[in-house]
Amino acid sequence: MEKYNWSLEKIYKNVDEARAEIKLCDEFIEKIVKEEKSVKNLKNIMELSEKASRLVEKLYTYSYMKRDEDSRVPEAQKLALEVTSLGSRFGSATAFFDPFLMSLSDEELENFYKEGDNEKYRIHFENILRFKPHTLSADEEKLLANCSEMERTGQNSFYMLSYADMDYGNIESKGGEKLTPANFNTFLLDENEEVRKEAFDKMYKTVSNFKNTYATTLYSAIKNLTTLAKVKHYPSARYMELFQDCVPETVYDSLIESIEEYLPSLHKYYGLRKKALKKDKQYMWDVSINLEKEFDQKYPYEKARELITEGLKPLGEDYIEVLNRGFDDRWVDVYPREGKAGGAYSWGSFDTDPYILMNYTDTLDSMFTLAHEFGHSMHSYYSKSDNDYLYAQYKIFVAEVASTFNELTLLDYLLKNVKNKNEKIYILNYYINMFIGTVFRQTMFAEFEKNTHLEVEAGNALTADDFTRIMSELNDKYYGENVEKSELASYLWARIPHFYTNFYVYKYATSFCAASFLSSRVVKGDKEALKSYRNFLKDGCRHQPIEQLRAAGIDMEDKNSINKALDVFKGLVDELEKELEA
Repeated sequence: MEKYNWSLEKIYKNVDEARAEIKLCDEFIEKIVKEEKSVKNLKNIMELSEKASRLVEKLYTYSYMKRDEDSRVPEAQKLALEVTSLGSRFGSATAFFDPFLMSLSDEELENFYKEGDNEKYRIHFENILRFKPHTLSADEEKLLANCSEMERTGQNSFYMLSYADMDYGNIESKGGEKLTPANFNTFLLDENEEVRKEAFDKMYKTVSNFKNTYATTLYSAIKNLTTLAKVKHYPSARYMELFQDCVPETVYDSLIESIEEYLPSLHKYYGLRKKALKKDKQYMWDVSINLEKEFDQKYPYEKARELITEGLKPLGEDYIEVLNRGFDDRWVDVYPREGKAGGAYSWGSFDTDPYILMNYTDTLDSMFTLAHEFGHSMHSYYSKSDNDYLYAQYKIFVAEVASTFNELTLLDYLLKNVKNKNEKIYILNYYINMFIGTVFRQTMFAEFEKNTHLEVEAGNALTADDFTRIMSELNDKYYGENVEKSELASYLWARIPHFYTNFYVYKYATSFCAASFLSSRVVKGDKEALKSYRNFLKDGCRHQPIEQLRAAGIDMEDKNSINKALDVFKGLVDELEKELEA
């Protein structure tokens, strides 16, 4: 049914319309190239660049989402490639801009701001100019740009080895089904322990057989990043990566410190699981299975819409009005089908709706994924509604706050409206595992990144044994005494793709903590908290992420802010204990 497919025809009626705008965009790009690079033409350059940039983003949105509708359609594949090429032409045409802006004197810029409405560019330019101490000469930057493909060698090698070349075998206890990285977690949820153990052993034994290749790949990626940081005059690779979002390193360190203080609650949860599952020994392959087997609720899409709409009412009537418009105006492509891209995402541009790709399957997880993606889309909607194009795109550091806020607000509603003990245990356990997967596990990975980079920056070369030692120590620290130690699990470092995206994982944990604290205030009816949060959604990128969250009500530089969020986790574990013992 059409109502369950997204309305991409609102962007372009057909591929021919899209190609006409590719041609128009190329005309803008040609004008940018020909424009004299001087302060007197700076306004013209900015206006042309915005016109071209908006078209590129709109075309990317349409072409790649058309491809994701059905990857088997050659015309959609071709259009996506054409738009990618357009993006490269635009990038090449505007590569001059940052060095050019940095060459202008303070006096020239101040005079520029005084003309007409040019003051609106100040924040945008200041965000570029803060990188001036770390920007090299034009020739040196060009050399680094030409070497950028080599910087991704480690990540590309990891991808091909893990997802293309590696054969993980078949799970004989599950009828010979093939094991892959994509379905590994599904096997770990199987009620049959033999299936879980076989999947766990085969995954990690396969990875361990290639430990030296993985180690060389990861070490080279870390070494490349630390070298780049030195070349660009940053004190460390971590400082360089956090500088992109204007986040001080104290935020990263405070997260690790706070998590360490709350590990006893995590260990207590694993103890509760062990007791509830009636196990003498609990192994790594046991920590994901469901505690409540009597609850088997289905959540059809229309029911999920009803629950999400009810659950998010604390955000205000106008928020719910826009949310319902998103459902009715077909922002969402709902169900899986042959040829459709997997997973879920929220994507759009300044000149389109904030669309959502789903592969909805009537599960609790699907419902929360829908709420999560709507969080992103609503954030995008308010950001672009309240800001000019230059300031409409919020930063990655806060991207997961709004999405997680929606999930946690919905969880609060479900917990307040449970019908029986089985449902309550199921939802409590779901909530706790969200905390573990997004906060504790990602912080463990963040700590691994910190420790490995410190060793490399101290001049040490790292081998497979070194990576395995560091991960083994972290496994022991985070899992505690209620989960049996596993030598194979120490090879976890070799199968985590995020270790090649450079100090990214901590953002999942900080976003979840921020969302947990902010949501807990809003669901209690705190009107000032709601007002502050709604202003956060509207800020776009006018302020730096840390400032945005501080204005919303949580100071991420204050360790106590993280602790307040972790108090929620502690309370959930205590509540689960009461339910299990009742």
